[in-house]
Amino acid sequence: MNDKETKVALFDLDGTLVKAHLWVGLAKYNLKNKENIISTLGYLITHTILMIPWKMKLMSSQYFYKSWVQDMPQLIKGVDNEKAKEIFNWLADYYLLPTLRNDTHEILKKHQKEGFITILISGAFQGLLDIIANRLGFNFAIGTESEISQNKFTGHIIAPACSGQGKLEKTKRFFSEKGLKINFKESFAYADSFVDLPILELVGNPVAVSPDEKLKEFAQIKGWQII
Repeated sequence: MNDKETKVALFDLDGTLVKAHLWVGLAKYNLKNKENIISTLGYLITHTILMIPWKMKLMSSQYFYKSWVQDMPQLIKGVDNEKAKEIFNWLADYYLLPTLRNDTHEILKKHQKEGFITILISGAFQGLLDIIANRLGFNFAIGTESEISQNKFTGHIIAPACSGQGKLEKTKRFFSEKGLKINFKESFAYADSFVDLPILELVGNPVAVSPDEKLKEFAQIKGWQII
């Protein structure tokens, strides 16, 4: 156990660090390459329908976003590890990173120079986040782990999904497993969605990045930085 306190900077991915959204890129990849067509169409149709009760406020944002995360492995169901790496590299280099936001990227580099432990944390696949974290020099990445059986993705996640309270749970578990003693008061977190409130409230310096309406309103009331 390391008794020295350290400061962290936590960054969400979709909408915060990059402008693109993973599920769109993965759906485009599958449709273009004629892979997992049925699963992809099923995922898109099902979750588009869910937008109706969500927009009518008949479904919580927590449940709505969690469903997108926990069902996303359906888009790579049956894919083996080598093929998954190929897909993840394509998503990182040709879909997500080309939309890297200059403002949050500069903030990331500033934190890195200042000696913060930088962590990429998202509901995206752990394997994909590891690639992006490596490209951008993050110390660590925390994502949603996918179930694999006989070297193939089953289409299911290993709970919890890295979303909402699940994201907070995984983060705290990560700190514990790494033996990190965090100075939360001087740490930062960056996110764009109200669903990420548990992570934002974990630190003394929460920052709302191009926030959704609910997060923007909450951030303004709390006096949080908005970029």
